[in-house]
Amino acid sequence: MNDWPVAQPLDTTRLHLEPLNIAHAREMSHVLSDTSLYRYIGGTPPTLQRLMERYARQSLGHSPDGEQGWLNWIVRRQDTAAAIGFVQATVLCTHESLRAEIAWVIGSRHQGKGYATEASRRMVAWLCTQEVNTLIAHIHPRNQTSAAVAHKLGLSATETIVDGEVRWETSLSK
Repeated sequence: MNDWPVAQPLDTTRLHLEPLNIAHAREMSHVLSDTSLYRYIGGTPPTLQRLMERYARQSLGHSPDGEQGWLNWIVRRQDTAAAIGFVQATVLCTHESLRAEIAWVIGSRHQGKGYATEASRRMVAWLCTQEVNTLIAHIHPRNQTSAAVAHKLGLSATETIVDGEVRWETSLSK
């Protein structure tokens, strides 16, 4: 098993990124309840029970086999402390270097305000301090909003398609 980084509390001017724990499930079940969130990522809104089970697994910080580090944060507004979404990174060690597959979801009511970019930028800056040197995101080809976030993070679309999603990536400079 690798010695994976552990999610730390992170702040931006407008947001607080709080390391995930099971207690977040109830609040997040409301944030994630809008079916329009799943248009491009698939699935349906999770029940409270499923979200509790998912958060119990994810908050361990690594996959059961120890091959992946799992970093998950709940995104909160600084002014209201309300949860508005999440950011996450799955960290893998390949050829003696770390890469992170990143994702972000902001609740429908809070979209269009730059929160996904702001939270993801903060997560990426922290990942750089953890010696992650490659970022990857998988984005549905019609999800222009997530593509714009990826572009703002410095990722570029590749020709690779995985499960119908375009692989975006970038190398981080030291």
